[in-house]
Amino acid sequence: MRLGCLLPLVSVVLIIGGGQSVYTGLKNSKPAEISIDSLIAKKPSAEWLHINGGVLDVMNSAYTSSFGVGDAKSIYVPLVPPRTDSTEGTIHILVITEDPELLAFTNGLRELEKTKDGPKGTGQEFLLKNLDKLKVGRAVTGLVKFGIEGNDKQTRKIRALYANLADDAIILVEGEAPSTGRGIGMLAAGLVLGGILVFSSGRKQATAESPTPPALPPL
Repeated sequence: MRLGCLLPLVSVVLIIGGGQSVYTGLKNSKPAEISIDSLIAKKPSAEWLHINGGVLDVMNSAYTSSFGVGDAKSIYVPLVPPRTDSTEGTIHILVITEDPELLAFTNGLRELEKTKDGPKGTGQEFLLKNLDKLKVGRAVTGLVKFGIEGNDKQTRKIRALYANLADDAIILVEGEAPSTGRGIGMLAAGLVLGGILVFSSGRKQATAESPTPPALPPL
């Protein structure tokens, strides 16, 4: 893609993303507390949530890594009511987390898969030591991905992995909070870049439309 075509796209993305961040920050002054059961019954209008009563079904998680290789950098984990199997029932919320313990557990499982369970009994021993990480019951606080952020390439790929994901399922980034200041910065940068592009385009058009002066007759 040529730079001339890329810059207008960057400007639009900054304006939309910045506007969305400002809107989210102004609308959500504090996280809205909600139970997992209430969330399943009716999706909340708030984007900054504190969800109680849910269980992270880590065994049914997906992960992302740098350039698709190496250790997991973040994992997508279904959050479900207690005593619920996320492989069978409908998933209403996926949590993106960088919890160090859950990442270490996920990477440990990946290493076992590579070595086909490793030395005899290694896989069983690993699972026995980490039974508390198979299903983790705890509150989750974070920001819901929506708008331009909720429809990026990575999110679409993750959604495609779960056939039982609800059409209106929430994807929540654990630990993330609204940032009005960051949104204002993005919005301002997008408007400035857009203004420069419009001004530059106007000058080029004026130059192209300037009449060519008539040639002077020979002396």
